[in-house]
Amino acid sequence: MHDGPACLCYHQSSLVKLNTFFFAVLGLLIASACPADPHNPAAGSNPVAVAVNNADPAGRALLQAAEGLVAAYHAGHAPATNVLRVVYFVPQDGTPFPDYAARLDRIVQDVSGFYRDGLERFGIATAGLPLETKDGQLVVHLVHGKLPASEYDYQSGGRTAQEIREALAGQVDVEREFLLVFYALEHQASDGRYVFNTPYNGSGTARAGIAHVADCELLDPRRLEETNQEMVITEHYYPHLKLSVAQFNSMYLGGVAHELGHALGLPHDNGGMAEKPFGVSLMGGGNLTYREELWGGGPPTYLGRASALQLLSQPLITGSNRGRGDELQSDLASLEFTASNGAVRIQGVVTGAIPAYAVVAHAWPVSDVIDDHAARTFPGLVTNGTFTLDLAAIYPTNWLNFHLNLTRLYVNGATETERFALAYATSGVPDVTGLNAEWIVNRAEAAVMHGRADARTLVAVTAPTPEAARNLRVLREVLDPPAAVVLRAVTADSAYLSDVVWTDAQVGWGHLARNYFWFDTNIQNGVFLTLGGQFFAKGLYAHSPARFVFPMDRQWKTFTAIVGIRDGANIQGSAIFTVRGDGRELYRSRMLRVGERAEVKVDISGVKELELLTQGGEGHNHNSWAIWAEPRVQR
Repeated sequence: MHDGPACLCYHQSSLVKLNTFFFAVLGLLIASACPADPHNPAAGSNPVAVAVNNADPAGRALLQAAEGLVAAYHAGHAPATNVLRVVYFVPQDGTPFPDYAARLDRIVQDVSGFYRDGLERFGIATAGLPLETKDGQLVVHLVHGKLPASEYDYQSGGRTAQEIREALAGQVDVEREFLLVFYALEHQASDGRYVFNTPYNGSGTARAGIAHVADCELLDPRRLEETNQEMVITEHYYPHLKLSVAQFNSMYLGGVAHELGHALGLPHDNGGMAEKPFGVSLMGGGNLTYREELWGGGPPTYLGRASALQLLSQPLITGSNRGRGDELQSDLASLEFTASNGAVRIQGVVTGAIPAYAVVAHAWPVSDVIDDHAARTFPGLVTNGTFTLDLAAIYPTNWLNFHLNLTRLYVNGATETERFALAYATSGVPDVTGLNAEWIVNRAEAAVMHGRADARTLVAVTAPTPEAARNLRVLREVLDPPAAVVLRAVTADSAYLSDVVWTDAQVGWGHLARNYFWFDTNIQNGVFLTLGGQFFAKGLYAHSPARFVFPMDRQWKTFTAIVGIRDGANIQGSAIFTVRGDGRELYRSRMLRVGERAEVKVDISGVKELELLTQGGEGHNHNSWAIWAEPRVQR
């Protein structure tokens, strides 16, 4: 799984501050569940009333109707033996933690039970997640790492996944199975602190997935009610977090359930507005409140409608491999946004060889503090190829700008997502013109990436906004690239290097691309060059390791650019950007990850040959989606 789609999050305890913030904003937290000290969730906690009536008739009707559509597709197909594989990763200089096999059995059974009960709430009968067992016990694949514990950290998931792939070759197919990996990378410091330096994220599709989670000798569902025993943990985000063993287990068992959800393909999901009485959605912030009702903590964790809806077609739930990995050959044939009384209505038509059974809208504020963990969800069925979603009362706040993802769910477990920017005027009126313009661009972009016959027609339509016109212009140039300019023939005071002839160029993945992001029929991560949501019409695709060489002929004085990892990359991706003039290093960036960028300004006076280099920051190039945005030389 090199550069495929992914959904992941950081270690769950890093979300304490985030969840405290957005729960307070949404009015979801009871005071005793929202501690005054974000470093000490135990501070001021008192037992709270747990929602006892979690009946959801509307959700139940939705899920049961969807189940019928999924079941009809898989009916009569040979059952598959899909199981969740559990791996226990021990560093070269480490040993498994005490009772690890029995504890992991209890942990995974508990998490499987949570998913079983979550689906049963909607009237969907399952036995939970199918587990690999032998003689009634969970099978745990023990893998010894190649490096000592000191060489692994929370960002090492890519490295450990490769080590697991090699160690289990012939036993586990990492490219086609679902793995839950526990790490024995915690140690106890001399002062008693439990120190975690563990990969903690998950990503997956209907084809395969992997979740990385931490193990600890105190991690055990049997200890979920130990409120009298305290402990202190240290991890990447919190040097000193004091909590009870019960709270620790709620957070870290919840983390297992949450990251496993990502491995099964689930995105973040903070639930719908009607679901607020049920507690906290697992794929929102519910990893922090998992099973807290057992010890009188905060609001309970529940499986949200949207998450349950997507799980209906997950191969581990259907027990079928029909269509798994097949090309969808689908199309969102039409899409229209309208507004009424501040609400947004979305209507569309889906076509394809493999049927779509549901569509889910995810909306969350554009904010430096809030991310998609806070996404409100609006699910709906696809009936005879059509769907209608109504987005009303997204947030009781004064935010004006939102991210809006529209995801189609297919009966074979696959998903496709369209991404939009939803803006409101200060009067509360949504900008549906902007949404419809984005749809025009998205449709044209998809046609270009898929090489469809109607691509040239779609990129030539009249754009309703300047932003759409700009994007369509880029797409037209992808289809019909303008000739590169010879730099020495340029008489202007500046030139973009993405428009000029290079003397040498190579990239570490895919093919060279000017002013757009490379794609092919198998890897389609979008055409546009974006960093932190900012669009760039000029730039070089430079997936690491990459090298571009340009003749300067001592005619240029300054080189400038904005560099970073393109939006959408997995957190494991990183890059270091280097500028050389006549073989001499003129600039080297720090290691950059997705969401980070740097501005480059280099004096190139007297330089005859300019080199732009990128390389992965951690010895690999996985998801190193490096781009040189607006690479410009000036006289």
